Amino acid sequence: MTFDVKWREATKSDRTYLRTFTCTSAPVPRGTVGAERQVQSFFRQYATAATNRAITEGLDGRLVIAEDEEGIAAAFAHRLVAVQEYPAELEIPANCQVRDLSFVAVAERYRVPQGALLGDIGTPGAMADEAINEALWDIKDRAGDAPRVYVIGLVDYRNAASMRMLGRNHFEELSRGVPPPTGDNRLGRWMRILRCDTGA
Repeated sequence: MTFDVKWREATKSDRTYLRTFTCTSAPVPRGTVGAERQVQSFFRQYATAATNRAITEGLDGRLVIAEDEEGIAAAFAHRLVAVQEYPAELEIPANCQVRDLSFVAVAERYRVPQGALLGDIGTPGAMADEAINEALWDIKDRAGDAPRVYVIGLVDYRNAASMRMLGRNHFEELSRGVPPPTGDNRLGRWMRILRCDTGA
C-alpha cells in the first residue's frame, strides 16, 4: 500500500518547518515524560542539528520527511554507527555496516484514538509501516559495497505501538531494560539485518 505522499531529504531550510510536525497532542501525565512527546521533540528541535553533526563526523546522517497536502506526514532519521560504538553483544563482520535508525514518526492525523495507527483502508500501522520501509530502502541505497547492514534502534518499552511496528517489519528485540521499580533503563534494543547482496 502506498499513501499519496512525497518523500525527500530534509535540508537546513526545513528547520522551522519541522517545528510544525505533530506526532501527538495527547496530554502527558504529571511527573512523566511521554515517549511520543520525546520523538516529536526530536524532530521539532534536534533532528537537523543531530543529522548535521553525524555528517560532520563522517557518519552519513540522514533526515527524510514525507509530505502530503497538509504538511509533514512522516519522518525518519538514521546514521552510520562508528565501529567503536558497535553494541558489545553483536559480532559484526568487517565488511558490513551498522546503522542506527534513530527515530521514525508519523503525523497525528494518520492515527486513531488510543494510539492505533490508521492505514488507507483502516489497517492499523499502515503509515508507520510505509515509513519504516522507506527508511530501510534508504539505508540499503547507502550501503555501498557492504553485503549486510545491521539496522539497530532503541525503543522505550512503554511505546507499544513502536514495538508492534518493528515486530511487523521483521525486527527482533535483542534486549530490554528492566522496568521500575527494580530498574530504570526503559529502552530495548531492536535489530534487523538487511542483506544488500540479495535484495532481502
